[in-house]
Amino acid sequence: MKVLWFADHWPAAVQRRLGLLKNPGPQGWVDALADRLRLEPGFSLVVATTCERSLPPFEEEGVTYYVLHRPTPSSRVARIADNWRHRSSTRTLGEAAALVGRLAPDLVHIHGTEGASGLLAPVVAPTPCVISMQGILQSYVRLYFAGRSIADVAQTVASRDFVAGRGPVHDYLALRRRAQREVEIMRGARWFIGRTDWDRAMLAAVNPAAAYYHCDEVMRAPFYEAEWEPRGRHHTGVRLYNTSSELMGKGTECLLEAVSILRRSGLSDVRLRVAGVPPGSQLESMYRRAARRNGVEHEVDWLGRLDADRIVNELRAADVFVYPSHVDNSPNSLVEAMAVGVPIVASCVGGVPTLLRDREEGLLVPRGDAAALAGAIKRLVNDEDEAKRFGARARLTAHERNDPVRVVARTLSIYNEILTHAESPHLAGRGSSPPVAR
Repeated sequence: MKVLWFADHWPAAVQRRLGLLKNPGPQGWVDALADRLRLEPGFSLVVATTCERSLPPFEEEGVTYYVLHRPTPSSRVARIADNWRHRSSTRTLGEAAALVGRLAPDLVHIHGTEGASGLLAPVVAPTPCVISMQGILQSYVRLYFAGRSIADVAQTVASRDFVAGRGPVHDYLALRRRAQREVEIMRGARWFIGRTDWDRAMLAAVNPAAAYYHCDEVMRAPFYEAEWEPRGRHHTGVRLYNTSSELMGKGTECLLEAVSILRRSGLSDVRLRVAGVPPGSQLESMYRRAARRNGVEHEVDWLGRLDADRIVNELRAADVFVYPSHVDNSPNSLVEAMAVGVPIVASCVGGVPTLLRDREEGLLVPRGDAAALAGAIKRLVNDEDEAKRFGARARLTAHERNDPVRVVARTLSIYNEILTHAESPHLAGRGSSPPVAR
């Protein structure tokens, strides 16, 4: 079987070929799945992505990579003008369709509905094309400014970044365009892979005739190998860890308020460590101002982007992993924390309840509710036995659900089932996927 993947983010092999340091950012699970699939007998994998720089095709460890050239405006003025248009870029679609024609894969797998690649599905027919659902932009855009005051937003407008077409407001306007494109992608394709009750419902609302297949993800190796252990009843200080990102809507401002509540309630030695927020960004400035407003600026460590090993170290050293996002489908950072077994408090949004069972594997609270967030954190801090029990159950669930052997087998099963449907059109659209199961 020959499968062609399209990925929005650069795989590690592409980063190395471009001479870049490995980016510890999103879609590390794509590399993790590729590393497993390439070992399957009779399986041939090609991965395509885009870049502003030209790069010839190359092969590494049995996987062939294509980097499609994404042209960018040549002058600074042209780049600023392009930023202000907030266009959903489709500049490489023609080249991508031509690549499908040249390689003639048995199947095309597009990772994510957020990028333009999903528009290929009707274009490359009759080659079957399946799309993995990751973030659901239609919902993200509705809650983009959640937790932000008018003053916060106004401050970003009065900046050089805004004039240059960058920053949160421009990101929001671009996200609206991409959300509209996502609807077109979801309506135009026949086969989708998802992981939660929520993404299945979102797909059914847009394209009820589409076939949905449930398949979990392979996590990066360090998260399977590590195991959280409590620091003991006599350790000093309470340590919270949160993986945020460069995106708005992760609820970090709510967590900062929760830390303030915890300090006022008697946990004066609480410390919060936040990863994922780009240093020096407008978003970091927003969070730092929120920390000052809540009187906790000296209790927060801003860690920037971390690789897998450093995240594991943070998880193992934490008393509680806190994930207060306003909207999310299947956040990898939550699954990674579950795999390590650290006690978890998260907001009950999107696909999170599918991943983490409330009061069995962790505690779920309403989004944006700082008092509820603080109360759940304090409950786990004060009840070490319950915290250990939740963490152990979550770890067991993650290791079973995200077992690499199981995920690879399920992925191949989906590919084969889609190929069968493609060869027998009367079978297509029957919803061959089993219900979302734990």
